[in-house]
Amino acid sequence: MEIKRGTVIFRHWDEQDGLNEIARGFKTLEELFNLCLQSDNRLLVERVIIDGEDDAGSQRALTLVFQSVTIQDTASSSGD
Repeated sequence: MEIKRGTVIFRHWDEQDGLNEIARGFKTLEELFNLCLQSDNRLLVERVIIDGEDDAGSQRALTLVFQSVTIQDTASSSGD
């Protein structure tokens, strides 16, 4: 088994262009960690794709999909 590379797909909303996807590659877990924790709050992690080979030498891809939500505290926003 061997991991070859990975890609993080970010979503970004822009008033002019709408919803866009931006891909950034990584080769180590540290690079993945840094990409996911970057300070650019406009980029939301959408998917992480890890490419590699299984024990038989066949190409494999593992895709982890994330969903972002915004939760608004209705008690504090109602003015009460």
